[in-house]
Amino acid sequence: MKWLFLVHQVRTPNSRERVRVWRLTKKVGALLYRNSVYVLPWSRERLEDFHWLCQEIRDSRGEASVFSAEPSDEEESRSIRALFIKAKDSEYAGVLQSLEKLFKTLLAGRERGLSSDSIRAMSKLLSESEKTAHHIRRTDFFGAPLQERTLAMIQRTKKELSSLHKVETPAAARHLDRRAFRGKTWATRKNIHIDRLTSAWLIRRFIDPRAKFIFAPERELPKNALPFDTFGVEFSHHGEDCTFETLLKIFRIRDRALSELSEIVHDIDMKDAKFGRPEAAGLDAVVRSLSDSMRDDHKTLEVGSIILDALYQRLKGSA
Repeated sequence: MKWLFLVHQVRTPNSRERVRVWRLTKKVGALLYRNSVYVLPWSRERLEDFHWLCQEIRDSRGEASVFSAEPSDEEESRSIRALFIKAKDSEYAGVLQSLEKLFKTLLAGRERGLSSDSIRAMSKLLSESEKTAHHIRRTDFFGAPLQERTLAMIQRTKKELSSLHKVETPAAARHLDRRAFRGKTWATRKNIHIDRLTSAWLIRRFIDPRAKFIFAPERELPKNALPFDTFGVEFSHHGEDCTFETLLKIFRIRDRALSELSEIVHDIDMKDAKFGRPEAAGLDAVVRSLSDSMRDDHKTLEVGSIILDALYQRLKGSA
């Protein structure tokens, strides 16, 4: 197996620069292999990551070089691979511990009754754990054993919370006339990802062409706007449906291409592989990259809409 090695030396006595370099190596998923030597499994993308990291180190008055090598001893490759698996399992273990604690609290609370505020707080903790697990998974190059268990625990906790949502939130069974929802202001949580992005695109493209959007922390969403993909509202998750699926059902939008797109969105957002859509991983990576790099939800929606328009036309053409 081929590996990439980053050999570096940070000359500045400034400890902040050293911590900064460490954080950058962690961000790309590199592990400390030997003193001042970091390693990654070889790929063109990771080679670019290391070259970028080299430049960062040099800009900090340090020295850095990148090498690729394929150990003549296969045992060495197995040893490096084991280091990556052990590191990721350790990270997953922290998330799993938090999830198991949350799940026990959820079960205990169900018996004595839970307030909307409690459910909202638990939903936030689950969302944070899911986000952390996603970041770990991005650099889990070899599929650490605890990955599957962690993702399963996320889904188990989601289902338990979802059953409470069905009691706490209005059922998504009624149908609404799209004509009554023109020129509205819609609001959802900031830092949009797949469900909020595609739902906003669906609203503007098929429900409310003149829609205006507000993206803000959940507690700061304006009362006079139509909320979507937030806790306890009609245009959100219901049962096993994500918000995109809920909108299609409530507004009776029957479109083969949109139905296919809803399956992709579901697989990404619910992480249950219910439909097994092969496009899910690619769209997930693209949307997360957009959101993380732009850091402006309106720009993310603007660029994301171009991608979704193209995907919709492709699905429509193959329908």
